[in-house]
Amino acid sequence: MKLFDPKAYHLHHQRAKKDFQSHSFLFDYVGSELISRLQDFKKDFKKALNLSSRPLPYSSHHHNILEENLPFPEESFDLILNNLQGHWVNNLPGLLKSIHRCLQAEGLFLGALWGGQTLFELRESLLQAELSLTGGVSPRMAPLLHPADAPLLLSSGGFFMPVVDTETIKVSYPSLSSLMKDLRGMGETNKLYDRPKTFTARTLFEKAEEIYHNKFGCSDHKITATFEVIYLTGWKNKKP
Repeated sequence: MKLFDPKAYHLHHQRAKKDFQSHSFLFDYVGSELISRLQDFKKDFKKALNLSSRPLPYSSHHHNILEENLPFPEESFDLILNNLQGHWVNNLPGLLKSIHRCLQAEGLFLGALWGGQTLFELRESLLQAELSLTGGVSPRMAPLLHPADAPLLLSSGGFFMPVVDTETIKVSYPSLSSLMKDLRGMGETNKLYDRPKTFTARTLFEKAEEIYHNKFGCSDHKITATFEVIYLTGWKNKKP
């Protein structure tokens, strides 16, 4: 079963490309954090692959196609990076196995993706608003990985010594529309196959903003959005 629509992924990222730098602060921060973690490893990587949607500040081959089976021979790279893209992959276990296949012995996978607490305020506000207005709910936000499930995911992909840690980032916005503008600018809006295909009524967002301010608003009349980052680290074991 496929949750995410690759055509929507491509379209959203194409639309975001022209003004991405104005909304890229989270991608820039997490990407820089990934690269800084490489300094913790006493290893000189010679051939790196970047599977992220955007370039990273590290010399690497950039492959921005969202797919489970990577089009590279076995043991092609000694480092594979993935910055905030894995949460849109329909078969994340399959992708991790493909990454493992493409790594050389003692190669490193270093990735980051959004975790389950990401935008929980927006998720709840939209849900409550739609329930109050229509009596039902639509699939408006993607399901996300829980950090507790990440170590098993890495292990099932074949990775040796998997390490998982998380970081919570809080961002303040003056309004719900400013948050939504940032998400569109990042290319991070709804890509579910079952997403609503018709125009969303303005009243829904007005009700959601009211709920958001009442439940998650700050004393300065701003709203806070939570972004949970899950960092994944895994090695390919030595050959026997």
